[in-house]
Amino acid sequence: MKRIVAILLSCCLLFAIAGCSAEKDNTQTVHFTFVVTHDDGTEKTFEIDTDKKTLGEALLENNLVVESAGSSGFYDTVDGETANWDDGEAWWCFSCNGESLMVGIDDTELTDGASYEAVFIRGFAE
Repeated sequence: MKRIVAILLSCCLLFAIAGCSAEKDNTQTVHFTFVVTHDDGTEKTFEIDTDKKTLGEALLENNLVVESAGSSGFYDTVDGETANWDDGEAWWCFSCNGESLMVGIDDTELTDGASYEAVFIRGFAE
């Protein structure tokens, strides 16, 4: 009887260890391109590999965006350039594969192989 209990406990321990190691390997690396078009029209392209889930997390991790002071989730600085609405109605337009994002970058889930863009804009197109 003791032998059966010992075998059962050993099996349970092995399954627990296998389950824990499977959880650790659950992270998935995503590769994407981030293209920044600055106010002067110059473009910079960044190739990013990350295990983050959202665009906001990945860009923060790579020091490519800075949140606006006093405004959680609003990013006014991209690749070191700040868009100030009070200076010519400047803002950053974020998109994925050429389509404007319908949610903020903190809520944009990353897609492997996608191209994300940030374009410096002044005013609104008519």
